[in-house]
Amino acid sequence: MNLKLTSLAFFSFVLWLHPFHVSVMDAEYNQERKSLQISHRLFLDDLEDGLKDYHGLDYIDTVEPEDPARLDSLISDYLKHKVFFVIDGEDRAFSYFGSELEGDARWCYYEIDSLAQLKEIEVTNVALMDVFEDQQNIVHIKANDKILSYKLDKSIKVKTFTF
Repeated sequence: MNLKLTSLAFFSFVLWLHPFHVSVMDAEYNQERKSLQISHRLFLDDLEDGLKDYHGLDYIDTVEPEDPARLDSLISDYLKHKVFFVIDGEDRAFSYFGSELEGDARWCYYEIDSLAQLKEIEVTNVALMDVFEDQQNIVHIKANDKILSYKLDKSIKVKTFTF
């Protein structure tokens, strides 16, 4: 019994020291607007580490930023260098709209417009993978009445979804 309690306490301590690193991207093709609308959830402490590392900053506050427009500019620049889309065989850039705080995470919003259709999309999401060895980026794509999902990590950074 003592061995079980000791093991449980040890593994709980290890998990506390070694947090799980994950982001979630939800993308939905809007047929009316002919656009792919993307919401990307990043945990605050992970995002801060990623932004500091990428932009060479000593400090950044993603909870109560002194200059919210500057924070969004830093996030936009970061994501545009870490997240890529190929839609129906064509590289497509996104427009970043901003972010909002929700609990212990920040939702980032961006969009790819002028999409007459969406048959195939290749997603590359390496956000935070250069900061955390165990980073996982979950991708959910909804289009043409289908929802497809995949977990990207250091071993698989790109996934193609066909609708």
